[in-house]
Amino acid sequence: MNPRSVGAGQKHYTGLMPKAISYAFFVSEAEYPRLQAACPGDFPFAYGEFCARMDRGIREGADTVSIEKVYVSVDKFLEWCKENNVQPGNISRARYAAAIGYPWADQG
Repeated sequence: MNPRSVGAGQKHYTGLMPKAISYAFFVSEAEYPRLQAACPGDFPFAYGEFCARMDRGIREGADTVSIEKVYVSVDKFLEWCKENNVQPGNISRARYAAAIGYPWADQG
C-alpha cells in the first residue's frame, strides 16, 4: 500500500489493498472418519472428494482472499468444542480453524 496525505491526519491509499486471510479446517485421511463421526451429515463423501472440494473452494476464492489450510486434530477440536460449550459443526469448525491458524483470534 502506498499512503499519501490527503489532509490533517487523513491518508488515502493507492494501489491494491491486501487480501483478507481465511483459515480452512482440514484433516488428514486418518482423521477424516473421526470428523465424519463428530459432524454427522456434514461429510457424506469420501476423503478424496473432501480434498477436491477444499481445493476448489481455495481456488475459487483466490482472487479476493488468501485461504490457508489448517491441519486439525479432531480430538483437540472436540475438546475445544466442549471447553467453549459449542456443538461440532460448520461455524465451530470455522472458529476453531481461525483460532489455531491465527492464535490471537479468540483473545479479546
